[in-house]
Amino acid sequence: METNDQTKKLQSFMSSDKDLKKGKLAKLIAITSGKGGVGKTNFILNLAIAMSIRNKKVLLVDADMNLSNIDVLLGIYPEFTLANLLDDEITAEKLLIEGPRGIKILSASSGDIMVMQNQKMYQQALIQVYMDMRKEFDYILIDTGAGITDYTLDFLFPADKIIVVTTPEPTAITDAYAMIKVLFFRAKSPNLSLVINMAQTEDESKTIYNKINLIVQHFLNKTVNNLGFILLDKNVKESVREQAPLIIKRPRSTASANIHNIAITLMKEDMHE
Repeated sequence: METNDQTKKLQSFMSSDKDLKKGKLAKLIAITSGKGGVGKTNFILNLAIAMSIRNKKVLLVDADMNLSNIDVLLGIYPEFTLANLLDDEITAEKLLIEGPRGIKILSASSGDIMVMQNQKMYQQALIQVYMDMRKEFDYILIDTGAGITDYTLDFLFPADKIIVVTTPEPTAITDAYAMIKVLFFRAKSPNLSLVINMAQTEDESKTIYNKINLIVQHFLNKTVNNLGFILLDKNVKESVREQAPLIIKRPRSTASANIHNIAITLMKEDMHE
């Protein structure tokens, strides 16, 4: 009985139409990958902080519906998550967590049975929540789950920009291309960029980008933007173990400088659009 009532409340929430006033809306940037283990979540967390340092209002959305990881990287334990959205006393604003350097975080959930059983509806509700917040931020960064699933793709399709993260590993490259191929076939004119993570050198990152882009051009007659690279840096693993963002804990590290460069590139692109 309780489940039916919650489902009806969620459906009512989703059907409510909140009018967006005319004006500047946050840029939606979704980050994804063909496979797990490429450093996607760590990258997006530090990217959000790099943007906030430059006086941008940033909302970071953990869109991995059942395995929330951003709070783990920060060593924080949110009082409320997406699973609480159906509670009468919980507003969407109460789901927001204050993160480093003023970023806001919208956490998903970890292993919640109700969310797992109604994943599609919770996903649509999560999308509605951050869409309704677009007037309040400059950027909304969406960390999707890894892999090509309908749940992942549904978060990607509405985005203004999609960043595909890969590493030089052959399996990661293959899966990144698979994700790019699906996006070009199923999304309407997607704005796609590549970030090469854990590259040994800048030249290696350029080689990986060129390899993927040549395949995309040859088989899909499309092109993918080269957004930048992050060099392999032992400070990254250390910051993860310490549950402290790299860009704050090791601000002078090579990887931190690379992430700052990517943030600057993104913001410059927006100025010319």
